[in-house]
This record gives sequence, structure tokens and C-alpha cells, in this order.
Amino acid sequence: MLLLYLLLLFQHAGSIHPTQQAFTIMTYNIHHGANKQEQITLDSMGLFIKDSGAEIIGLQEVDSVCDRSGKTDQMKRLAQLTGMQYAFVRHFAFQGGAYGQGILSRYPIESVENIRLSILKKDSLRQSLALIAAVVQVPGKGRVIFANAHFSLDAPTRLQQAKEVLAYLKKKNLPAIFVGDLNATPDQEEILLLQKKLLPVSGLNQPSFPTEAPVKTIDYIFINRQMKAKTGHTHVPSVPFSDHLPVISGIQF
Repeated sequence: MLLLYLLLLFQHAGSIHPTQQAFTIMTYNIHHGANKQEQITLDSMGLFIKDSGAEIIGLQEVDSVCDRSGKTDQMKRLAQLTGMQYAFVRHFAFQGGAYGQGILSRYPIESVENIRLSILKKDSLRQSLALIAAVVQVPGKGRVIFANAHFSLDAPTRLQQAKEVLAYLKKKNLPAIFVGDLNATPDQEEILLLQKKLLPVSGLNQPSFPTEAPVKTIDYIFINRQMKAKTGHTHVPSVPFSDHLPVISGIQF
């Protein structure tokens, strides 16, 4: 009888202290919904994302009704396949539509901003690039900024873009997640700068490019200090749907 009482007491005590809440994030450069052979793989990407368990996903290189991708509204299609809410912002007009990046979320998206990031080497299309930033209502955490970027290829521009991202997150002063294809390896100045203010959840040795035999770590997931979260496991699934691999990380509140 005493043993039964102690068992019940232990179970009750356990219920008073709930386990930490796990939360899964993905960043994925989808190469306009095609693999490296330029075969359309968008539906395969959508089904993979749905099965991955990720709750908020940042997507780069997204087409919206462009000629090369069959005039498909890619974020709308991915939302249909995953059952998630979505947002899209354009970098610039392209092939009768727009080229940009998006967010998928299992949780309510309150608002979306298209923050323009500077480009030091401008051309006819790339006068600036978009930082998509959404306020998402995350259970157990409240309002969280989820920001997603695709940095430029030249290092001076990337460093400037990193400074602008940090300035934006500081101004918003909310718990924040920052993801993206940053086109820089962990030893480069722009990534070192981000690490001074943000915690790299995805680790600094998670190669995600190219798809076959990846050797470059250029896709990242960061959080700021206001998230007050612990980092969890990161994995990079070997799926052949893009020219990048997705990076998936867990955090705990």
C-alpha cells in the first residue's frame, strides 16, 4: 500500500513539472522547385516537408508564377501539400512573375515584412534583396520573429547584409529565429559577426551543398538570446529534390 502511494505521489510530482517544449525549424534552398538537372520536384519537396515534422520553414529561391517553373505559385502549392500557412516576398520581378523567398508555418502568421537588404554590386535585376520577416504565434513562446534571407555571392555585400539583419532584429526586440542560405562558410567574417549576437542552432559543421557529397556549410539556423532556448539535434537529410540539402534543427524552450 505504501509502495502504491509513493508511486502515485511520484507521478503527481512529475505532472507538476512539464517537460520542455520541443520545436523544429528547417531552412531549405529549393532552387525554384527543381533538382540540379532542372527537373521539377516541387511536389516531392512539399511531401518531404510535411513528413519532416518541421513547424516553421524558411525557403529560398522560390518562384511565383514564373515561366521557367510552369507559372506555378510555388508557396501556395507547398501550403496546399503541407497544410501550413505561408508567406512570400519578392526579391525582384522575373519571367512574368516574381523570384523571392517564403515561409511555411504550422502556427498563425500575424504579419509579414519585406525588408530590403543592400547590394554593393547592383545590376539590372538585383538592386536589393529581400529579408522576409514574419511574426508567428508560437505555442509556449508567444510572438516570435522568423526571418529568412538569401545572402549575395560577394563577401563585402554579405557582410553588409549581416549587419542589416542584426540591426533589424535588435530593433524588433522580440524572440527571433534567423535562417537562410548565407553563401558563406563558418570561418568567414559575416558568419563570425552573426555569431557575436546570435546562437547557431544548426551547428557549424553541417555541409548542405552540393546535394551529392556535400562539402560546404552555407545554410544556417540561428536564434537570438530572447528565445531563451536550448539547442537540440540537427540533421541534413539526403534528399535529391534541389541543388541544396535541407537543414533541420530542434530547439527546446
